[in-house]
Amino acid sequence: SQPWPFPQSAMIGFRAVADPAIPLNVDEAEMDGAGWFTREEVELARSIKSTMDHKVAAKALEDFAPAGNKQGSVSLLVPPSGTIARRLIDGWLDGA
Repeated sequence: SQPWPFPQSAMIGFRAVADPAIPLNVDEAEMDGAGWFTREEVELARSIKSTMDHKVAAKALEDFAPAGNKQGSVSLLVPPSGTIARRLIDGWLDGA
């Protein structure tokens, strides 16, 4: 989902439990992609400065090289603070 509302729109968010053994079925007309990520991967992504500027985000994915990662990239970026998507992610990571 998008991390911000369209003008004069309500945003709601949901948490759910999924079985990672069941393959994702992505409707490519609705979503660009989807994937399963470990808590460690999301924690790493949260440590990177987030942005809504796609060029800056793409550059961060190219340039960020966590210690010991020879490939020089992370698999995702999380949305910036203040977005509903980030609140859901932080709640999951922080156990709320």
